[in-house]
Amino acid sequence: MTRILLLIALAALAAEAQEATLKPLSDAPPLSIAKWVKGDPVAFEKGKVYVVEFWATWCGPCIKSMPHLSELQDAYKGKLTFVGVTTEDERGNSLEAVEKMVGEKGPGMGYTVAWDDAGKTYDAYMKAAGQNGIPCSYVIDGNGKIAYIGHPATLDLVLAWLVAGKWDPERSPAEMGALYQRVQGIFQMDRAMALPALAELEKERPEIVPSIEEAKFHLLIRAGKTADASAIGSTMVEKGIRFNNPEKLNLVAWTIVDPETKTATRDLELAMKAAEKAVELTKGENGAVLDTLARVHYWKGDIGKAIEIQTKAVEKSADDPEMLGQLQEVLDAYKAEAAEKAKAGQ
Repeated sequence: MTRILLLIALAALAAEAQEATLKPLSDAPPLSIAKWVKGDPVAFEKGKVYVVEFWATWCGPCIKSMPHLSELQDAYKGKLTFVGVTTEDERGNSLEAVEKMVGEKGPGMGYTVAWDDAGKTYDAYMKAAGQNGIPCSYVIDGNGKIAYIGHPATLDLVLAWLVAGKWDPERSPAEMGALYQRVQGIFQMDRAMALPALAELEKERPEIVPSIEEAKFHLLIRAGKTADASAIGSTMVEKGIRFNNPEKLNLVAWTIVDPETKTATRDLELAMKAAEKAVELTKGENGAVLDTLARVHYWKGDIGKAIEIQTKAVEKSADDPEMLGQLQEVLDAYKAEAAEKAKAGQ
């Protein structure tokens, strides 16, 4: 649901009129690039679609968006080109830092990456459009016009409609917001009503499916539809592994093992696959991800292993007092249960 609410808010913002020199239906400015860090040089060509996205190495939401952009570039391979543009700033976003991140991300940045020429591209897009927050994406249609300006999280529907020839830069942002509002209403229904309503929506508007993948997975888990949930979860895990996305992997695993979820069955094999890969991708340094893996082992009945991993999770959360307290509580509960079992001779 959190992602759906975010999409609603972002779509609403995109639908607002912009007091700027660069806006939807404007000619897209050419790119001024000092170095193409990854991929071939890009010059806009008629008949081709492009997405220009501004980011920085210090920007958490930008980093979070990278696997999503990689998924979209893969899904629309041959139909459009993504270009991640970044520039030097006072917060340490240097060419060296960019090249290092691009190298480390690998398939997690599966699109073209460019180093701006002294901020010329940033000025032509971000300043001209009155945008001051990143990540920010600009969709350029086959006629070289700006079709959309907004957060990359909203691109699923934008690109689906644009490629299908159904995107109207003036009308579609509001329609997109209304569609996400409808989705939100479905996920707020009783589960017994939500599932058939969702199936009807997916049949009517199949382009919405990628945008609601995570929310549907949650709904199916909580409705006890384990087999259906696992089918979606397996696809999410495959994409998480392919695009080096530990956040998606951890989400799948935690949704399955969350103790607040009351369900008769849990796909612990899928949870284990996702959690182990998430720990690998975060190099065992993320306390929350380790906590998820520990919970998987707990549900599988290996409380000793759960204690071992939860201990590491606590150690890795020392700089976050709130999380540290929560993870310590879980570790204490594991240890108390283990002691009770030992006392009972189990």
